[in-house]
Amino acid sequence: MKLIGSLILIVLVLSCQSSPEPVPVQDPVLPPAEPLVIHLPEEVEDTEEVLEIVEVSEELYQTTMADIQALVGELNGIIRSRNYNAWIGYLAEAYYQRVSSREFLEERTDELYRRDQIVASTTGRTAQRRILRTARDYFEHIVVPSRSNDRVDDIAFLSDNQVRAYTIDNRGTLLILYDLELIDGNWRIVN
Repeated sequence: MKLIGSLILIVLVLSCQSSPEPVPVQDPVLPPAEPLVIHLPEEVEDTEEVLEIVEVSEELYQTTMADIQALVGELNGIIRSRNYNAWIGYLAEAYYQRVSSREFLEERTDELYRRDQIVASTTGRTAQRRILRTARDYFEHIVVPSRSNDRVDDIAFLSDNQVRAYTIDNRGTLLILYDLELIDGNWRIVN
């Protein structure tokens, strides 16, 4: 008991000593942080794209980040409300054509079926193959279940008018949310 009392007394004495005057520190002027860019393995294999990051001012980065976060917030609401017509309004024409293509829809149908098989195997059920025939099917079966609560954690400028938006999942992995392009003054999804 005396030992505990002595330790408490020492701690109190040490904590009462005056500390030296703090030295004012000037914040260093740092260049804008470069966004972390990670390619997912399947992206690297599927494309031989070398990602070039364009350097921009901190002001432009912050302004664009706020714009993209607001845009994704709007998209989340549109997707949660299953508003297909509003969603396609955010797509660049070329991207809309791509998600409407037979090849794209067949690939997503296969991916959806494989995912459903994995889920079914863990629950003891049988997976039903859902065939995606239209961009609306893609929206209903792929976009709505997976994109209604997205969050933008970082962006990277691919050009003066193209940005890649990222999120970080609960395991700390950087994931691509959207590739966006500024078209006629509005950000549009291009991938």
